Amino acid sequence: MVDREKLLDNAQKYILKGQSKKAIKEFQKLLESNPQDKRLHLKIGDLYLKNGESEKAVKKYLKVAELYEEDELNFRAISIYKKILSIDQKSMEAFHKIATLYVKEGLIGSAKNYYQGILKINPADHDALKALESLDDRPASKKVAERDFTMEPPSGLYPFSGEQPTQERPGLPSPPVNPSVPSHLSEEAASDKDSEMHYHLGIAYKEMELLDYAISEFELACSDPSIRFDCCIMLGNCFMEKGEYDKSIESYRTASDIEGLPSEKLARLQFNLGLAYEAKGMIAEAIDTFNQVLKLDHFFAEAQARLKKLQQK
Repeated sequence: MVDREKLLDNAQKYILKGQSKKAIKEFQKLLESNPQDKRLHLKIGDLYLKNGESEKAVKKYLKVAELYEEDELNFRAISIYKKILSIDQKSMEAFHKIATLYVKEGLIGSAKNYYQGILKINPADHDALKALESLDDRPASKKVAERDFTMEPPSGLYPFSGEQPTQERPGLPSPPVNPSVPSHLSEEAASDKDSEMHYHLGIAYKEMELLDYAISEFELACSDPSIRFDCCIMLGNCFMEKGEYDKSIESYRTASDIEGLPSEKLARLQFNLGLAYEAKGMIAEAIDTFNQVLKLDHFFAEAQARLKKLQQK
């Protein structure tokens, strides 16, 4: 029987010592008992990439993307295939997969862009030519993926690694930049469906701890009023993880300006804002904000605990 805790502990020790090859061996042992574990495949891929073993990294990322596809988590699969393209910009498999998944989500314009990208690399690609031809007269689907918006940051993807979130991962280019979008909380109009897409990609990137990529996606999605609140919260969470507390505070404040928020959401938002003030060293503001939380929700235990701790200083 595999001793999971021991193997995870060994892997973490090897990572901290910079012995990534030994860490990979420990993770491989874990995979033998749980071959469908996406986090393990992804972690091994990251370690291969860090070692400069790009082909092995891509192979692992392809496996992760396939597992997401099997679970019909299409946007997460797309984010993995895009990561592969950041390593190999001419990966036909990644191009085709992204285009196919966009079609499944009803994002016909995005799918066409990727098929056209394939043809720029290989003008004779029969599958891309055929797909574009079939999409020319096809209207975009009305499908909108369900959102599971949350005030809490998603759980870390690498709870066993001991690594802190970083601004960039080895081997990845700078986050994509849309020249029409300002650097923070864009007001540019975008279709609801595009905003949905960017939001889900942001979630996927955040769970992979690719915070700069996630921020770019949430900023693009923020133009949709129906999800602006959720995007501001996720932006605040991302900036908190990066230690950019001023931007985190700005994002939470922007969310608090949205009218019609129920008291439960507003309490959680104010709590997050209080945490950002505390992290910034703005203790008076943090105390005031935690008091506001308790006015909204008298039984908010976390706010009571933070307030008690700050008042004792």
